[in-house]
Amino acid sequence: MFLGGTHKYRPYDDAVLDGIDLDIESGEHTGYPAFINQLRSHFSGASKEYIISAAPQCVYPDANLGSTLSSAWIDNNYVQFYNNPCNLANIDNKWNFDYTSWDNLAKSNANHNSKVYVGLPAGSGAAGNGYIELGTLQKNLNQLYTNYQSTFGGIMLWDASWYTNNQDYVKSLSSWVKSNMKCSASPEPTSTPPATETLYPTN
Repeated sequence: MFLGGTHKYRPYDDAVLDGIDLDIESGEHTGYPAFINQLRSHFSGASKEYIISAAPQCVYPDANLGSTLSSAWIDNNYVQFYNNPCNLANIDNKWNFDYTSWDNLAKSNANHNSKVYVGLPAGSGAAGNGYIELGTLQKNLNQLYTNYQSTFGGIMLWDASWYTNNQDYVKSLSSWVKSNMKCSASPEPTSTPPATETLYPTN
């Protein structure tokens, strides 16, 4: 219904989504590795590339997705570095902030090109904590990019509704990332299209 199949109740007419994102924050959390394996089986015969991503909380390991992230194929890890003591504002507090574990997780994933995206609030009211003034945010992001370039995929912002009310901030952030970071985050193809490189400096 949502990807490349057919169904009389397709929700987006002839539009085909680019993949599946697992934002699992409650409930049962078993079965997702099998779900991902089944998706990849379907993707292998597709005419386009699909992405499998997840949006864990920054506390490591994530309570709901930890076992999935350590065992299943993940292209992009959209780690929510907000709403927790491990938010990006605490980057210099070694007792709270931990990016190294996410870096190691991406490196050990079955997908050797798995990337980590820094998830941030797109507006001051988009999260309970973690919204950072632009100058400080640029400094913090540059520190991560310098130290973890091999797995640094870019930025994820929550969410589109907050972005529309904070466009100057988001556009300034996007422009700065594009100018200062080469976030080469093309996932390993899960189908067989011609190989291309796509830059994903923001989300």
